[in-house]
Amino acid sequence: MAGRKVPKRRRSRGGSGWRSFTIALGVVAAGAILGLAAVTVVVALVESRLPDVPTFEEYARAVPKVSRVLAADGTVIAEFFTERRTLMSPDRIPPLVENAILAAEDADFRTHEGLSYGGIARAMMVNLWKGRVAQGGSTLTQQVVKQVLLGPERTWQRKFKELLLARRLEASRSKDEILAMYLTEVYLGAGRYGFEEAARFWFGKRAVDLDLGEAALLAGLVSAPEANSPLKNPEGALGRRRYVLRRMVELGYAKVDDAERAAAAPVRLWAREDSRLGAAPYFVDAVRREVTRLFGVGRLLHDGLTVGTTLDLATSDAAEAAVALGLSRLWANGRTREADEAAATREDALTDGSDDEGLPEAPHAVEARVVRCDRALGRIEVEAAGERALLDPASLARVVLAGHPDPYAVCAKGAGDLRVSKAPGTTPDGAAAGETRVNAEPGPQAAMAVLDPQTRAVLALVGGESFEARPFNRAIQSRRPMGSTVKPFLYAAALNSGLSANTAVANTAVSFRGGRGRSWTPRNYEGGYDGREYGLAEALAKSVNVVAVKVLSQVGVALVADLLTAVGVDGGIPSDLSLALGSAEVSPLALANAMSVFAANGLHDTPYLVSDVVDADGKSLLAHRSRPSRILPQWIAKWVRGALREAVVSGTAKAAANLPVPAWGKTGTSNRSREAWFAGSDGRRVVTILVGYDDRLPMHGATGGNTAVPFFVDFVKLGAVE
Repeated sequence: MAGRKVPKRRRSRGGSGWRSFTIALGVVAAGAILGLAAVTVVVALVESRLPDVPTFEEYARAVPKVSRVLAADGTVIAEFFTERRTLMSPDRIPPLVENAILAAEDADFRTHEGLSYGGIARAMMVNLWKGRVAQGGSTLTQQVVKQVLLGPERTWQRKFKELLLARRLEASRSKDEILAMYLTEVYLGAGRYGFEEAARFWFGKRAVDLDLGEAALLAGLVSAPEANSPLKNPEGALGRRRYVLRRMVELGYAKVDDAERAAAAPVRLWAREDSRLGAAPYFVDAVRREVTRLFGVGRLLHDGLTVGTTLDLATSDAAEAAVALGLSRLWANGRTREADEAAATREDALTDGSDDEGLPEAPHAVEARVVRCDRALGRIEVEAAGERALLDPASLARVVLAGHPDPYAVCAKGAGDLRVSKAPGTTPDGAAAGETRVNAEPGPQAAMAVLDPQTRAVLALVGGESFEARPFNRAIQSRRPMGSTVKPFLYAAALNSGLSANTAVANTAVSFRGGRGRSWTPRNYEGGYDGREYGLAEALAKSVNVVAVKVLSQVGVALVADLLTAVGVDGGIPSDLSLALGSAEVSPLALANAMSVFAANGLHDTPYLVSDVVDADGKSLLAHRSRPSRILPQWIAKWVRGALREAVVSGTAKAAANLPVPAWGKTGTSNRSREAWFAGSDGRRVVTILVGYDDRLPMHGATGGNTAVPFFVDFVKLGAVE
């Protein structure tokens, strides 16, 4: 055996391979742990930057909602919003709406935890294939997250956040709360968000009142609300309705027969605004200002307020028609700016101008030269005060009423044949950006205010011929000398001071020492003195100026001024005898409220337009409460009404004598006929009318009786009184 080589023992490879596998496994495990740690860190980092999940109450406060203004009978007359949306409460979800939307969008909503893993897997395959986020696979919960918390952008980062927030939302909020958010938030076409607004627009009803076919049609709009709009694409809308109805049958939400009937039924669309939306624009603007003053513009545009008002639609319609008819009649019968300016020029040549001392500044109409006309587009371009402007389209009708048979006849005329004034903050259809708009000024404007004297509810406000062209609300914002409408208050104050109702005062000339040491001799409107004695009631009915001045000099200016202040006269009240002739200034609304003291047997209260305000949750934010106070004894109020009835029967307001109502009231004409007034009652409501130019151009020959009373007559005849 010596010398025999012993073979070398081969090294086993088994131990080395196992060690390599172990090392590799360790590396993988370490990588997995590191990867898991990295994912955990990333998730934690992303979660730390996620927005907080709101409670439903927080969501309800934050989401933009539409505010509505209602007439006294509940009719919607205005809406204010940044987005048209009405809140759907979790405890008021209509079962039919819920079943339709779950069938259309997320059948497993009630059982899943916020995510559809099958949907996510399908979406990931599609997205990986296309190399971008092209499909969502979203549950309703994910859609709420996207709509409320994240936004619509399609990125992997946003999708990752959406998944995390969906789980968080499901963990912290009930299914009903999540579904209510969705049904409030989802866009359903035509500028409407949520099922309440969609039901209101598309079918003219509340969501709870939708039938099976209507609920299915709205649910079908979710995927493509504009592309499948029932107006733009009826076939697409019907196809989606059939799909939703079929899914509802499959899921047991609807019976086969019911679904087939719903699928076969014709679609009866409402698809329009509320029928009276846009009514009473001057009244609505006054309400807007009041609500904004009380609660701020943000709450009106955002918080879904319901604003109840005092507007009586029949009264308002009659008032608007009376103003339009009265102005048309004035303009057509020659009450034009051209004629009144010529008359004023002649009168100015005969006076020293002292009558104009202290008059307030006001915007003036200016001469305009027509520079271009386009009959096809309905455009007339003018140059006024060195500036090019576009004549408001509504002004064309006024040009006709002012005596031009064809409004485009002005195109052939020279400078000075047209008078215009500037309209603030509006641009007409077809006007270029920044183009100025002006209004034709053929004649005076008018305003009307109507109150319920017992409650002081404002039933109607008309601030002029056209709110769109002339948004200045003369019924509230104008404060003009009240003329002889001051006399009922003068005589009421005199009687309240102890002067006998049987007192007689002679209509004879009298002089007083006026300002600057000059003598002042008051005159009657007709200019003469008949020398006989007048009882107070007759003097009031016939509006005898000299008697009024004598009575004021006897009882004192302070007593009358105090009464005017007490009844809410809202302009300047002079401290001299000119007060007897109506130099105190007042707005039509304030004068209507002041006259209501006589209709209400001596009681005064504040006029109001807003009766109540309720928030989106139904919580009352404001409710009007009457606070009447006695200003005059009942017998004095009754005495004044009797005298003013005589003013209608045989006095200065006799143009209203033949009305089939127990009308009473007082006319008023200010110095040089700058204002023509009527303030009185149809027996149930108090009405004031103001007629005049905005720049207080004198209206030659105009009086309250021949200029303002006809508006009142039209108002009554047009059906304001039942």
